[in-house]
Amino acid sequence: MKKSQDSLTNIVILFACVLIMATTMGIVTVVLSIFYPVVSESLGVSRASFALTGTITSLSAMAASLFWGNFYAKKPLLKPMVIGIIVFGLAFLGMSFATNVYQFYLLSLLVGLTYGGISIIPVSIMITRHFSKNTGIALSTALAGSGLGAMILNPILNNMISGGNWQPGYRLIVISVFALTLPCAILVTRLTKDDAQAKAPETSLEGRLEIQNPQKSTWFWAFLLAAFLTGVTGGAVLANLPTYLKDLNFAVSHISIITAAYSASLVFGKFVLGGFYDRLGAMIGTLTSALLMSLSLVAMLFIQSPPVLILMLICIGIGMAVGTVSITWLTNYFFGKENYSKYYGSVQFANSFGIAAGVPLIAAALENLAEPKQIWLIIAVVSLLMTGLFVFSIRGNRKAKAAQITAAIGE
Repeated sequence: MKKSQDSLTNIVILFACVLIMATTMGIVTVVLSIFYPVVSESLGVSRASFALTGTITSLSAMAASLFWGNFYAKKPLLKPMVIGIIVFGLAFLGMSFATNVYQFYLLSLLVGLTYGGISIIPVSIMITRHFSKNTGIALSTALAGSGLGAMILNPILNNMISGGNWQPGYRLIVISVFALTLPCAILVTRLTKDDAQAKAPETSLEGRLEIQNPQKSTWFWAFLLAAFLTGVTGGAVLANLPTYLKDLNFAVSHISIITAAYSASLVFGKFVLGGFYDRLGAMIGTLTSALLMSLSLVAMLFIQSPPVLILMLICIGIGMAVGTVSITWLTNYFFGKENYSKYYGSVQFANSFGIAAGVPLIAAALENLAEPKQIWLIIAVVSLLMTGLFVFSIRGNRKAKAAQITAAIGE
C-alpha cells in the first residue's frame, strides 16, 4: 500500500512540476518571442530594440540565478516561490498596459529576477532530491513542461495577437500564472517538504566522495562555457525562430502550426533524452543531443522545403534539450544531490548569459544581414564547439572522480 501511495505522490509531483515549467520556462523562453514583431511594430521601435526585453530578462535571471541556487540550498522553497510567482504574474499584467518600450524593459527586469526562483532551479532541485532512481526520466518529464506550455499557448496567442491587438495575449499569460503556477507550486513544495535538505545519494565510495575545489579544474570551466553556448545555440534560437519564419513569408496559420510542432517536438525530445541519460550514460546522451542540435541548425537554412522542415522539427526536440535536460542532468552527475543546489545556480547563470547575448545578436543578424540565413550556419559551428566542451568536461570529471577514489583507497 505504501508503495502505491509513493507512486501516486511521485506522479502528482511530476504533474505539478510539468505545469510549473509550462507556465514559467515555456512562457519566458519560447512564448514571449511571438510578441516581438507585433509589439515592436505597434510601439514603433525596431525588432532588435524590443528583443532587448528578452536580453534584460535573461541578464536579470542570470544574475539572480547565483542567488537562488545558494538560497535554496539552505532555505525552504514554499514562501519564496509563492512571492516570486505573484510578482512574476503582476509583471505580465503590467506589460498588458505598457505604452512604451522602456516600461517593457522595467517589467522584463522583474520577470527575470523572479523567474530563476520559480522555474527550473527550484523544480530541478525538488526533482533531484526527491527521485533517487530514474532521475533522468523524472527531470525530462518535468522539463518537458516548457515545451508543452509553448505547444498549447503559442497557437492560441499567435491567433490572438496577429491583428495587432497584443494586450489580451499578456493577460492570458497572467491568468495562466495565477490559475496554474501558483497552486502547483504550493502543492509540490508541500509534497516534497521532507526533501527540503539534500540527502546522501549513494552508499558507494564514489557516491560519498565530493570533488574538492572544482573551480580550480579546467573541466569545470569547460562545462560552464558549454552551458553558456547552449543558451546561444538553443534558447536564443528558439526566441528568434517565429520572427525568422515570418521573414520567410510563412503565413500566420503556418507559423502557428510550426511553432506548435516544434514545441511538441521539445516535449517528446526531452522524454527521449532523459531515457538516454538513464540508460546510456553521460557521454552518449550528451553527444546525441548536441549533434542533433547542430543538424537542426543546418536544416534551418532550407526549411522552406517541406522535407527539410520535417527533419528540423524532428531534430530540434532532442537537440534543443541540451540547454535544459543535458546541463541539469550533468550538474547532478558531476556534483551529486548533496551539492546540486550549490553549483546549479552557476550553470544557470552561464546558460542565461548565453541566451542574453544570443537573442539580440540573432535578431540583429536576421534584420540587417544581406544573407540572414548565414547566421544558422555560424551557430551550427558554435554548437560543434559546445559539443567538444561537453566531451572534455565529462572526461575531466571522470578523471577527477577516479583520482579521488584511488586516493581514498590508498588511505
